[in-house]
Amino acid sequence: MKHVLGVDGGGTKTTARVLGIGPNGRLCLLASGHAGGSNPLSVGRDASHAAVSAAIKAAADGAGVPIDAAVIAVAGCGSPAAQEQLEAWAESQAFALQTKVVPDTEPLLADVPAGDVAIGLIAGTGSAALVRGPNGATELVGGWGYLIDDAGSGYTIGRDALRHVAQRWDRGESADALSEAILQHAGIESESPLALKGSLYGGPDPRGWTATLARIVLGLAEKGDPAAQRIVADNAAALTQLATYAASRIGPSDRPRIALAGGVVLGSCYYRHLLFEQLTAAGWRRDQITLAADAACACGLLAARLC
Repeated sequence: MKHVLGVDGGGTKTTARVLGIGPNGRLCLLASGHAGGSNPLSVGRDASHAAVSAAIKAAADGAGVPIDAAVIAVAGCGSPAAQEQLEAWAESQAFALQTKVVPDTEPLLADVPAGDVAIGLIAGTGSAALVRGPNGATELVGGWGYLIDDAGSGYTIGRDALRHVAQRWDRGESADALSEAILQHAGIESESPLALKGSLYGGPDPRGWTATLARIVLGLAEKGDPAAQRIVADNAAALTQLATYAASRIGPSDRPRIALAGGVVLGSCYYRHLLFEQLTAAGWRRDQITLAADAACACGLLAARLC
């Protein structure tokens, strides 16, 4: 049996999975490993390499088998130069007999048949859409990063929650449930929200820390908090708009299959349900909206094609 490794590196976490390729070509998960975020634009190159290495080591130790091929996808490594650098480092570490680095959007459509027109829509720490057209070519829509636009991502949900806290303070209003939850997460008294600036800007990864707030916002939204629900609804609408932009690259009224991915979408039933509703209102049928394969496993599928 041949064995492959798939690695998905995001802004807040990195996942590695070792899979075996059976005689019928089916993949069997043997072991997984996890580490912190590995986007080099957020955590730096050394920390990125350390996270990828730690996740791979945990998975490889758990599997206890030699790795024939590996595919690594890390956010923030979309340019050819960044991919070449990461690939050279990975090869120097001898994680596998052969290693390939791909853009972090490529695994989105790994399990979609090659001839199918489709959109992969990801909302994790950041967001992006990958479009595959009728000729099989792929195109990235969105993915501009948090300084320009990360529509519907964990970062923008967290950022909007921080704005909510700041605006209530500036208006002289007392902290509501959402503000209290954000301040408590930061270890700050509700009477001292200005200390948020120190927690945010003084940390090593402000973007990643902001993205962790999405879990709090989504949890409160699911419980009926109106402020949290407004933030989540606005971000679902922004993500739907991104999907609509992506679909327009194929045709003005086409609504191809759309595969949802990313920790924010896959980790929250509430957000996923809201996104389903908004996508159907934008013209997608429910049977056209599916969940993408686990990103690390999808990288493993890409690695299996190298064997």
